[in-house]
This record gives sequence, structure tokens and C-alpha cells, in this order.
Amino acid sequence: MKRKIHSLSKSGSSARRVERASVGMTRVRNVHDWPSVARDIATKLRPGSVLALQGPLGAGKTTFVQALASVLGATRVPKSPTFSMLRTYRVHRGPIRRLLHVDAYRIEHERDLAPLDLDVELSEPGTALVLEWPENVKKWLARRPHATLVIRIQKDGRTARLSR
Repeated sequence: MKRKIHSLSKSGSSARRVERASVGMTRVRNVHDWPSVARDIATKLRPGSVLALQGPLGAGKTTFVQALASVLGATRVPKSPTFSMLRTYRVHRGPIRRLLHVDAYRIEHERDLAPLDLDVELSEPGTALVLEWPENVKKWLARRPHATLVIRIQKDGRTARLSR
């Protein structure tokens, strides 16, 4: 299986182009290129998909979610769900009609996830989930490995890696 690697350089390059290398690698020059990465990821999302975003504070996880929601046709700009823990966005491109955005940063125990009722939420037709801080809900994610894509965003060098 080919894996795409997306990296975002911190250099303030004014060029907004994305280079594609022959081995399926993409180098993203600046934050304005996240929509290109989001378009690629959007083609992989299916109803019931879970997109797990890993990375330190300030790495750009919510910025990526904003690009993804825009690509999927959301009418509202996603905000960080750190305090609400769950935000829902109606989208209208492709098979995804509803995008859930969860921030598990404040989840200390798996049981803290229960009130969000994510299994029921994901069963709604056309729903996909973007999950920040998936390392805080490993057991919940382990029950759905077939539906989970992982993007690791590193603050240093702004490298993002996509894997299953």
C-alpha cells in the first residue's frame, strides 16, 4: 500500500505550489496548501470513517480540520472543540454529509468519552469523525481499526504522515 507523506515547511515561501514526488510524497510549502492535502484525505473518507489527528499543541490540527471542512463544503468554519469536546458540521460534497470534530485533549479516562455517544453519532448516515488527541482514547479507536486513518502532525518541521 502506498502512503502519502505530507510535510508543511515553516519557511515563509511565497510559492503556493505543491510538489508531488514519484513515490507518493507531497511537500506542502505553507499553511495555504493544507486544502490540497485535505482534498486528498477527503477522497479516502467514507461514512463511518475516523480520522485521528495526532500532534502537539499548536501543530495545526484544527487548521487542518478547517481545510478539510471547507473542501467537504461546510458552510461554517470549524472552531476548536477543546471545551465543548464535540462540534458537528453539515457538509455536502462526496459521500460525507456530516463531519464530527472531537477534541479528546481533556479526556483522562475512556469512560469520559461515553457522554459523547460517538458510536451512535457515527452510525448516522453519511457521518465521518475527525478526532484530535486520539492517544487519549486508544481503546475506543482499537475497536474500529478498519475505519481509522491516522495523520501525525509534527510541530518541528510541520511534517504530517498519513497511515492506516
